Amino acid sequence: MLFSSRWVYAQATTRELKGLSPRAANRSVQRDLLSVLEPIKQIRSGMFVQVHGVWLATRPFGTEFDGVCQRDLMTLWYAPTDTADRAEDAPLRPYSLTATPSFHIAALPSRRLTKPRGDHVWQTKCTTLGKDVYNWFHAKDAETAVRGAAVLEAAVKAIKKGMLKAQPCPDIIDRKAGCEAAILAFGRVEEINDIEPCPAVAPLQCYVIDLASQSKLTIEAQFADDAAEPSAVTAISVEEYIIVT
Repeated sequence: MLFSSRWVYAQATTRELKGLSPRAANRSVQRDLLSVLEPIKQIRSGMFVQVHGVWLATRPFGTEFDGVCQRDLMTLWYAPTDTADRAEDAPLRPYSLTATPSFHIAALPSRRLTKPRGDHVWQTKCTTLGKDVYNWFHAKDAETAVRGAAVLEAAVKAIKKGMLKAQPCPDIIDRKAGCEAAILAFGRVEEINDIEPCPAVAPLQCYVIDLASQSKLTIEAQFADDAAEPSAVTAISVEEYIIVT
């Protein structure tokens, strides 16, 4: 079987892929792997003299939620194979690859899509995202990303209406303004850096949300069935980061 350019973009059928020889299968998968990666412009060592890892990212793709995009951030790790008088002159070899998902929400959906996720990977609003889109954030999966962001929006609305107060309210830098003001200062989906689930007593769900590396919210809410939006926000607390310069 001839190896044509169509394999680079994984346009082969399942039957064709399963019929490849070991050599062709290896070549096909390696080329497909490269095709999903964004090109890198420069290799940097960061705060180290020696390169330890190179940051890579996949091209954006769709999730099981309409308008919620994902890309995987990866690090290709390197280690020296020999020592040298100067660390930057030591030969390096790659040995491992790690990946973590990140998400971009164009608009919060109310529910997940009913069809299998594979049917929504090629959402145009995700595959055409420009490189000037920077508000990506970390979460373990799309459901955590969506529900955490929805909880944030619902909590901010409740605070603005005077229906929700932060309890407890520790370590707020501007005590005169209060905890609610601290929440509203960065309480937007665009400011999310990270969302993590936290322990809660059923039927409540809990999320810890990092906002612009300035504050951390812990919010408890209740959801109905497969709804992406909470039916009620029951509690919120805030902690501001003390930045030492």
